[in-house]
Amino acid sequence: MELIDILSLHAEKYPLMLCEDAVKLVYQNEFAGGHMIKDASSALAMLRREFAGVERRLSLPLYEPIGNGIVRVDLCAVDTARLPLEALNSIFVQTANSNRGDMASFKAKLGVLSRAAAGGMFSFTSKELDAYLLGYAGLGYPAVSHSAKYRLAYRPAYRVVDERLLLKQLI
Repeated sequence: MELIDILSLHAEKYPLMLCEDAVKLVYQNEFAGGHMIKDASSALAMLRREFAGVERRLSLPLYEPIGNGIVRVDLCAVDTARLPLEALNSIFVQTANSNRGDMASFKAKLGVLSRAAAGGMFSFTSKELDAYLLGYAGLGYPAVSHSAKYRLAYRPAYRVVDERLLLKQLI
């Protein structure tokens, strides 16, 4: 699935997303989690805490694609009999430690995002995105958090993982 298709799906599913939420999606598409995980046991402890705080909705899809072979596993939809937290954490750590991404590719993908915004795909304007990206570039293109508006509306609780590793686990 092309990035423009991913952006369109997410714009439709999450109409309240702001510039930083769209940039986060593109960032995760390119860099997965965007950071190496040195301590898998700490990552597992964080996962357990977050999982304990989410409302289970097993009727939801387990994951949603974000492109580039990467998916967001929705913690609300995790059935630990099928996908134990230890296994999910292992996949998360493997993905984070093996997916490096490329800054030139990321910047090209931000261009796709800009063109999508110029075409009216999102609730934010192209001008708002341009201003956001100017400041974002000045910071050196770091990983970003979801906006407060997005967090309040959608309560995101997920882990970014390589889809192939996830599907291997689920077989």
